[in-house]
Amino acid sequence: MTAASTLHIGMGDNAVTTAQAGGKGRSLDTLCRLGVRVPEAFVVTTDAYRAAVTGGLGQELDRRIGALHPEADLDVLTEESAAIRELLFAETEQHGADADIRAAYAELAERTGVAEPPVAVRSSSAAEDSADRSFAGEHDSYLWVIGADEVSAAVRRCWASLFTARAISYRARDGVESTDDAMGVVVQRMVDASAAGVFMTLNPANGDRSKVVIESVWGLGEPLVSGTVTPDRFVVDKITREILTRDIAEKATRATRDPETGKGIATVPVDDADRSQPSLHKGHIEQLLEIAALIEKHAGTPQDGEFAIDGDDVHVVQARPETVWSTKPPKQVSQENRGALAHVLAALTGGAKP
Repeated sequence: MTAASTLHIGMGDNAVTTAQAGGKGRSLDTLCRLGVRVPEAFVVTTDAYRAAVTGGLGQELDRRIGALHPEADLDVLTEESAAIRELLFAETEQHGADADIRAAYAELAERTGVAEPPVAVRSSSAAEDSADRSFAGEHDSYLWVIGADEVSAAVRRCWASLFTARAISYRARDGVESTDDAMGVVVQRMVDASAAGVFMTLNPANGDRSKVVIESVWGLGEPLVSGTVTPDRFVVDKITREILTRDIAEKATRATRDPETGKGIATVPVDDADRSQPSLHKGHIEQLLEIAALIEKHAGTPQDGEFAIDGDDVHVVQARPETVWSTKPPKQVSQENRGALAHVLAALTGGAKP
């Protein structure tokens, strides 16, 4: 292949772009270059995706989508989406970037000192920064993936997730071809997180930019994202660094590496003694405050971020511009009370604004 199939995040003289690596890949590269602690990662580039779906496969994808009625009902779109995704997965088994992906995973193994490092494989669409052409939260991610064969398959599953029901409806309506949008895929060392969560560099309840709001749970952050648990919530003043609010939830379960298979995730009970304990200590919160300030200063606009805790260390696994309040002028504080995660999900999925 003439274009790079993989790029190692935070390495080399040149920063990666959204066009090369999708939104997540570019964001992680930026964080690394800022000196933020980010788990080691590489990205399978959008060029690798485009090369894999050219020719007969691309023509077949475009034919199937072109045959759809733009106003087809959800059942039809869902059925066709599933068929298209399975077709893409099957037909890309021998794609040209596979050897490069396996070589990049082997290099990641050398960097981490683990023969087969557990990784997260996350979709990173090149359209993520485009409000009218991204469908955040709909693309696939896989956690605790181990071994080159599983990484290779997960990358192809992420490629296929570009063709959600909503996405193919958009393509059918606007005539977008299979290679007009492209999917990068981030392959990142898993953090065996004791706790995880989200932070925002403003208060999502009222747009107050003098605050940082942090929400966290025991274990991995997926239950927080799915809304199946109530997180701990901390509101911190950026100037005084005072923790103004500590709302500690009862946390009965946590998501963790599947203890039986060693792969994927499972939900397990939290020890009784820890259920009502805060999932973050003061040192974690202080680190998150510094990270939030650094990222916001560099970006010049409020940010949403995701993090994972390993011991005393905070690892950032994602950051993106906040899209609801950052486009508005500062407003008077209101009495409305919404969690940071609810705000993030509303922004990402086009839900009602606060």
